[in-house]
Amino acid sequence: MKNKGIVVLGVSVDADEGAYQRFITDHGVDFTTIRDADQKSNNLYGTFKFPETYIIDRNGIVRRKFIGAVDWTEPEIVDFLSKI
Repeated sequence: MKNKGIVVLGVSVDADEGAYQRFITDHGVDFTTIRDADQKSNNLYGTFKFPETYIIDRNGIVRRKFIGAVDWTEPEIVDFLSKI
């Protein structure tokens, strides 16, 4: 959905830089990622289980939170994303 202005940003809370880099390489991650080794994002967003996904609109408002793995091809989710 890049053509609709949707951006994916992965945030890793790995303390170990090498583990973070290995994961990115081993899993062929092809979107922008950052490493939050101090885990400040956990407190900021209330993250407690991984993975968690936050849908944040253009105004910085969290519109939805998914806990656990998500099938991004499910019609309900595609519909939701197309409307933000």
